[in-house]
Amino acid sequence: ETMSKDLAEATAAEEAAIKSYTELMDAKKKEVEALTQAVESKTKLIGELGVEIVQMKEDMDDTAAALMADQKFLKELETSCATKTAEWEERSKTRAEELVALADTIKVLNDDDALELFKS
Repeated sequence: ETMSKDLAEATAAEEAAIKSYTELMDAKKKEVEALTQAVESKTKLIGELGVEIVQMKEDMDDTAAALMADQKFLKELETSCATKTAEWEERSKTRAEELVALADTIKVLNDDDALELFKS
């Protein structure tokens, strides 16, 4: 009887150990699957971020090139504006001198001496 009882206890303990092992293995398999999915999703994310970084670097290079072109254009525009400003000032000065000369000419022509000169 003791032997039967010991055998029953040993069998029960073995069945409990097998059940515990099976449950543990199932839990570990689920854990491995979850971690595998996490690794795959993070690997995918790393790839996507790598592509985005490359695109952003290309955009930055394009933007830097556009900035340099814009700065060159700005310098050329400033030079052109300075030249045109100087030309305008010269024209304005010449125009003012011409107006003064015209006023002097009209004054001379309206003078009484000029009237006598034209009469004779």
